[in-house]
Amino acid sequence: MRTLALDLGNSTLFAGVFEDGRLLRSVRIDVGRGRRTPPANATRAMAGIGIPALQQNLRRLARGKIDRIALCSVVPDRTDSLTAAVRDAFGVEPQILTAAAGHGLKIGYRQPQRLGTDRIATVLGARKLHPQQNVIVVDCGTATTITVADRAGRLHGGAILPGLGLWPAMLAQRTARLPAVTLRAPTTVVARDTAAAIRSGAIIGHAGAIRELVARSRTEVFGRQRVVVLGTGGMVTHLKGQRLFTAVEPGLILHGLDFFVRPV
Repeated sequence: MRTLALDLGNSTLFAGVFEDGRLLRSVRIDVGRGRRTPPANATRAMAGIGIPALQQNLRRLARGKIDRIALCSVVPDRTDSLTAAVRDAFGVEPQILTAAAGHGLKIGYRQPQRLGTDRIATVLGARKLHPQQNVIVVDCGTATTITVADRAGRLHGGAILPGLGLWPAMLAQRTARLPAVTLRAPTTVVARDTAAAIRSGAIIGHAGAIRELVARSRTEVFGRQRVVVLGTGGMVTHLKGQRLFTAVEPGLILHGLDFFVRPV
């Protein structure tokens, strides 16, 4: 059985094809460069990409018949457009992950419907790839989210902070003289030019924030129990060498969506 997994984020659509639980290939498609609302012709376009082009990209990824489609979205205004597009492209009704969608997790949020389904999907991915483990998932995207779940399937909650890419972008936008920079790993903490100083602050500072949040979450929820700390998301590659994670799982959210729709 072949599954198409779709994660619709604020700026990209992350898509992957599975066969019997194995991820064959994946792709990230730009769908709007962070825009929250679609243009007026939303029936023909989904922000940055037209529907025909999107369907063509997904058919190219699929390379054949799709039996199941799993979808999660953090952009409600675009969910219906994407659902209709993939239904039309593959003749399969997408199964949409929600806080109440029968995923088997016990949600500890006071208002479960307010929990981003991308965070639910990453925890499901952790349960697929690291079963029977306490986990802390660090998802580095437009925002960085830290999500805590125990081996019994209770998702306790977590933390949200601005994503790694937002740190230097906000400095460039909100200050008179600081330049926009391209992120890359700093060679030293103590930088000797402005661009390097921004990179040092962004990457090492972001790593420090993650390290502190993970450490406090571990103590608060698990005490001395063993915990698997997983890094994922489109920006996680910038944190290589920071020694933050037990493992890096780039396709974790896609594995969670595959896990969501696979028959028990």
